[in-house]
Amino acid sequence: MMALILRLLLIALFVWLGYKLVRKLITPPAQLPPADTPPQVMQRCAYCDVHVPAGESTQSRGKVFCSEAHRDAWFRDHPSGD
Repeated sequence: MMALILRLLLIALFVWLGYKLVRKLITPPAQLPPADTPPQVMQRCAYCDVHVPAGESTQSRGKVFCSEAHRDAWFRDHPSGD
């Protein structure tokens, strides 16, 4: 009886390994970003302190914001712009 259970476990292991191998061969490799892309400078939002890439940030009156909504909220809460 123990030999039968061991044999079934080995068969299940080989089936699982075969499944993983086939799946790995079928799945295309992940696309990596091009190596020649330079890293972007991260800037801190004046409203929420979240860091965002410089290319995705919004700037106004010398301040950096992560979104237009935070820019509008900042100037609504700080009318003098300090």
